[in-house]
Amino acid sequence: MKLIGASTLITCNEKWEILRDGGIVFDSGVIKDVGNFDELAQKYYNCDFVFYKNHTILPAFINSHIHFEFSKNETSFRYGNFGIWLDSVMENRGEVLKDNYSSIQQAILTQKKSGVGSVCAISSYDLDLDLLLDSKLRVIYFHEVLGAMEEDFTKQALQISNRLEKTLPLKSPTFIPSLALHSPYSVNKQIAQYVVDLAMKYNLLISTHFLESKEELEWLTNKSGYFKSFYSNNFNIHDSKPHFDIDSFLFMLKDLKTLFVHCLYADENVCDIISKQGAIISCPRSNILLNGKMGINNIIATDGKSSNIDVNILEELRYTLLNTILLDSNIDIEKISKKLLYSITSNPANALNLNNGVLSNGKFADIALFEVDLNCMDNVASSFILNAKQASRLLIAGNDIL
Repeated sequence: MKLIGASTLITCNEKWEILRDGGIVFDSGVIKDVGNFDELAQKYYNCDFVFYKNHTILPAFINSHIHFEFSKNETSFRYGNFGIWLDSVMENRGEVLKDNYSSIQQAILTQKKSGVGSVCAISSYDLDLDLLLDSKLRVIYFHEVLGAMEEDFTKQALQISNRLEKTLPLKSPTFIPSLALHSPYSVNKQIAQYVVDLAMKYNLLISTHFLESKEELEWLTNKSGYFKSFYSNNFNIHDSKPHFDIDSFLFMLKDLKTLFVHCLYADENVCDIISKQGAIISCPRSNILLNGKMGINNIIATDGKSSNIDVNILEELRYTLLNTILLDSNIDIEKISKKLLYSITSNPANALNLNNGVLSNGKFADIALFEVDLNCMDNVASSFILNAKQASRLLIAGNDIL
């Protein structure tokens, strides 16, 4: 049993409780008690304990959508428009994916340094698997499926089955195999249904990029636009048609808990359907770079370096806060800052069925410590977001991983 404390403790619970000189007692990877540090030290006098003055403790953060495999990218892809970006990915992805071991390592380290303890890794080729297994992070590992060509179904089905069979035996509290459908424009109905059936069989989460761009919206609704030429230019298919429309894709996923990523062009009705089936994950900087829109920010992630300048969750929060102020100068900065901290703690924990994201009894002892002295209780959230630079300690199930 151990006790850790700091000058400020942000629980991220529903009541937004903040403790001055707070402490957390944990044992066997689980939080046993939260309260005043001195009182806990007296109550649990046999504990190993440490107190960090001028520091802040929070739940370890959750990055709910990141492509580690593209961590090598710096200047290979073009931004400013979704179609321009996707064309550059098709042209240069081979080089970006080649010899990317050290870049993936660096991206994992960035997660830890920015206080992230849990990641949703979207993996197209499983190139990041071994590094993430060794990372000591809490990993939800999404084997991603792409493939619009129906004639490739047998090969695609065999590949995804083999990939999943490799990781299912590795399932643990810190490694959760899952599945991802890249998007409705990039998967055929056969392979999509096959993935859905696998997810149902093994009770797995699903993640999918959905209504990210106006190009995708036009393709799914009007069967025209950018993707007509995309399939003609890249796959020599001159009479291509979408395999799904919006309703049929949502219906296929209706019995699964699904993470719908981006959703920049989802209308109110679609968002309402999604709220009943899963959750929307937003990647603000990626959204701006590719589509010029920030998106809904109840759950925030960094995406990968394929569409972002870095994968630092603290920088993602700072950008989102500043951009929100720019859009509305009368906004309550502290209120939006609280919402942003929830977007990387309790909100994604609920969406992912994780027993963390809040500092309270019975939750996993996933804890981040930052050297940030928050003196004014009226602006704790905004002061943290604007000033936090790097985690001093990061605990997953009570074990130091940084």
